[in-house]
Amino acid sequence: MPVLDQRTRALPRYSADPLPPVRLPEGRTLGAVTGVQVSPDGHIWVLHIAANMEWGPPGSLDDPTARLPPVVEFAADGSFLQAWGGPDHLPHVDGRAQWPQQEETIAFDDDGTLWVFGASVGYDHAVQRFTRDGELLLRIGRFGETGGDDSPDLLGCPTDCWHDVAAREVYVTDGYVNHRVAVFNSDTGAFLRSWGAYGKPPVAGASPAESFNNPVHAISRGPEGHLYVCDRKNDRVQAFDAVGREDARFVREITLDVESPFGSTFNLAFTPDGKFMLVNDGTNGRIWTVDLAAWSFVDSFYVPDAERLGILGTVHKIVTDAAGNLLLGRTARGLERLRYDDVS
Repeated sequence: MPVLDQRTRALPRYSADPLPPVRLPEGRTLGAVTGVQVSPDGHIWVLHIAANMEWGPPGSLDDPTARLPPVVEFAADGSFLQAWGGPDHLPHVDGRAQWPQQEETIAFDDDGTLWVFGASVGYDHAVQRFTRDGELLLRIGRFGETGGDDSPDLLGCPTDCWHDVAAREVYVTDGYVNHRVAVFNSDTGAFLRSWGAYGKPPVAGASPAESFNNPVHAISRGPEGHLYVCDRKNDRVQAFDAVGREDARFVREITLDVESPFGSTFNLAFTPDGKFMLVNDGTNGRIWTVDLAAWSFVDSFYVPDAERLGILGTVHKIVTDAAGNLLLGRTARGLERLRYDDVS
């Protein structure tokens, strides 16, 4: 358990919002929410597991026909706008559906496009880029095929990405099967380079000192321009100076050593002032605050009902909106919001 570093700097505070952040169409439901993003226009984008009726928040487990398609867009005020996606959204290739068997997450970029990921380790070996209305722009990898950490064109169940729009490069965490960050041209899908833990070549089956574990679960760009990679089962976040570089330079890491059979560092977000990093201990439903200047844990708090619910309180993804509020994608509770209290 991390020892909290007692700092005099005012810490960010959050309070539970009693109102749901979005409003669903009458009679429609969401399954387990695994992905959430906020686009620059303030719209809330949700990815949920639409087909699996064993997962989902209360009220969503009875009628499979009531579930919305997997990708759902809401306006900034929470009103429903559109939903799309699913096994029949795209033409099959060699008899294979071109949609994840289990939805994992989405990433939204500064081009106004979305990247969709899956989590089925036997099938979901592709990441796809879409327009806001669901038109396919790019597919990297192939569903049902994987090629290991050295492959230039096949992925190993990728999980997340960050898109450098200016350089036309997308950084993909790869993933539930592979052990790397792989960089591709975001227009053509051509492989450019990759790296593993500490900026070393990715190595499957190596010790934690040499390799990312599975899954390499998330990637975010920090306020200073470093890329932060969530090495979930190794309970750590590693920071790299990698944007635009031919080699990824390891900068530093922080370890969240807590009891967590599924790993602790699911993903992260940053406060609006750029002073703090919020690390999502998804298994335990706990958010840890890191002072970026001191590079130490300074605070933590449980999300609503996490201690009571245990694994049912899982928070798979967090994201901040323009006001600093935290949106929580929770597999058994749906989408929730914590209001940001600016104390700076």
